[in-house]
Amino acid sequence: MITTAVIGKNYGDEGKGLVTAGLCSFMHRSGLSDAKPLIIKHNGGAQAGHTVEDKEKKTRFIHHQTGSGAEYGADTLFAESYHPDLYQLGKEMEEFEEKFGFIPRILSEAETKMTTIDDVLLNMAVETGRGERRHGSCGMGINECVERNGAGYAVTVGELTTLSFDRFIRRLKTIREEYTVRRMRELGIDGSNKYYTLLCDENVLENFADGVLKNLSYVEIVDAGQKWLEQYERLIFETGQGLLLDQDLLQNAPHLTSSKTGITMPVEFLKKRNMELNEAIYVTRSYVTRHGAGPLPNEFEREEYGNIEKDITNEPNEWQGKIRYARHTDIAEFTKYIFEDIRGTGIKPSLAVTHLNETDDKILFKDEDMPLEKLVQRLDKDFESIFISRDRYIIEKYMKL
Repeated sequence: MITTAVIGKNYGDEGKGLVTAGLCSFMHRSGLSDAKPLIIKHNGGAQAGHTVEDKEKKTRFIHHQTGSGAEYGADTLFAESYHPDLYQLGKEMEEFEEKFGFIPRILSEAETKMTTIDDVLLNMAVETGRGERRHGSCGMGINECVERNGAGYAVTVGELTTLSFDRFIRRLKTIREEYTVRRMRELGIDGSNKYYTLLCDENVLENFADGVLKNLSYVEIVDAGQKWLEQYERLIFETGQGLLLDQDLLQNAPHLTSSKTGITMPVEFLKKRNMELNEAIYVTRSYVTRHGAGPLPNEFEREEYGNIEKDITNEPNEWQGKIRYARHTDIAEFTKYIFEDIRGTGIKPSLAVTHLNETDDKILFKDEDMPLEKLVQRLDKDFESIFISRDRYIIEKYMKL
């Protein structure tokens, strides 16, 4: 078994879905029926949006909670540290089945803690109230889910399987009465906020509970111990967001996500099972993107660089505005957070550079457009492998001339 973590090097939108799906597609094309990967979702939740396109099959799908590569037969596991939105899951599963003709297998650890509708509404309410001082949230409730869990009001996927509709409603009402109301006061959410009414409406809880319990049929609870994992040829930890949004990167606060975005959770998951992480692939575009508020050094307008295509996955929206573009600063900055992430682990990282077709096989730095070959020469000794993508469809290992 190979264990691999796919990690975004920057602020997200680097191509993690492309890399994850590429690993799954390779195994799928091998023709070995038992060569099956497991994609492990281990941080964040439904706010991820990883696009996978298949040129040959003429398909395009945005994965939020299904693993990128489920279309190639990979199973998806919600790890204990992941926060699924089971209400939203149903729509994604229906769209997946319509697109690919089958329902992907979704597995979950019993102690995985779900996101609730009040988490989402609180998130939307507080981010809206910030006005021009927004943090860049997706409005999907991840931080509020973390806060609620920390206050002792977690709802696990395993618990859900024991609840009737009436008992689930009572559980949600208790959380609202004992926690949500207090949290609203803490955040200054009152009748002037457009989400206040929804946070007081019991019909919202009933609609949510009904959808969640129906969608629970898509999820299979498993005891994902070492022996159980051995049925898979490869474990792929598909990470959400990027290293520069890690919850502990305080110099970028408050524009952070509420999770660890590097190898921390994959290493902990495996260590708990007496296993090790074999490979960490850090993904970056040949330039930098940021979808949401916060500083972005060396920023430029997309139109200033004529070959950069419009990103149709990250259309402008109420929560994060428009996607933004920037140059990397220099080689030292390019590798800094990768080396910090692997420090003390003994892992030699790999690198994946995507969107090279948009920059003529160059990496855009502040003071130069560096040819790919030159970048490889500079980094070759520090990285196990370097992968590249010159389009939206294929990720391949860089081969020296």
